[in-house]
Amino acid sequence: MMGRIRAGLALFLLLVAAGAAVSTPVRAETPTGAVYVTTLPSDADIWIDGVYVGRAPVLVDALAPGHHSLTITKTGWVVDEVDVTVTAASVAMSSTRLVAGPAALAGTAVGMVVLRGIPAGATLTLDGAPLDAVAGRDLTMPAGRHRITAETARGKYTRSITVLPDTATEVVLREPPASDTHSVVVAPAEDYLPTDNFSLEGKKIVVRYAGHLVVAYLGEQQVRIDGATVSYDGAPQAIDGKLYLPLALLEKLTEDTSNGR
Repeated sequence: MMGRIRAGLALFLLLVAAGAAVSTPVRAETPTGAVYVTTLPSDADIWIDGVYVGRAPVLVDALAPGHHSLTITKTGWVVDEVDVTVTAASVAMSSTRLVAGPAALAGTAVGMVVLRGIPAGATLTLDGAPLDAVAGRDLTMPAGRHRITAETARGKYTRSITVLPDTATEVVLREPPASDTHSVVVAPAEDYLPTDNFSLEGKKIVVRYAGHLVVAYLGEQQVRIDGATVSYDGAPQAIDGKLYLPLALLEKLTEDTSNGR
């Protein structure tokens, strides 16, 4: 009799346990997203919501959808805080250009420059000094602004470049086309001019630099330079909150500065 009772009790407990296991709710998988973080210069340390995730470029996955906070640090550069919005089942892109601190572009900081498209027979100078360079070979240069001039049988032209510490910069020195058309390329104004020398109000752009007065409008190819109208193939643009101007215009302004104007 006791044996039957014990067997029945064991069966009852087994059924209860099985029922409990079956009735346990199964949570649906929580949707997540990812973010790919890049910086200029690279190798910056990245934190997401206070958690260190490595050095840029870095891909961080399994993030809850919504807003997240990125903290970006690199020795010699200003710490930056960036907000990023993550969407489920997709990869958000975050690209940040760091601002140089007092020591980043000073002292012994150096970067690398690789010249591409050097015209055959061209004579090169770097900041006015002769430059013996081979296409595709790394050149070590002090961090900061530099000017590379190429002189060919057709004439002379100059490229302004910025060398960042511990960063390789590719420079294309291909000779400009022989026609009188202006380059369609636009470039960030802040890469060539101090930010207090240009302004953007609505669509109107005003640049005062090197003794020049430039008036232009977003999306319009005609630019007024010292009262004269010049037409560029590349129109001024505002991209991600930054002002982009025709590269030929920026190079003209900075070249005039180097020539003592």
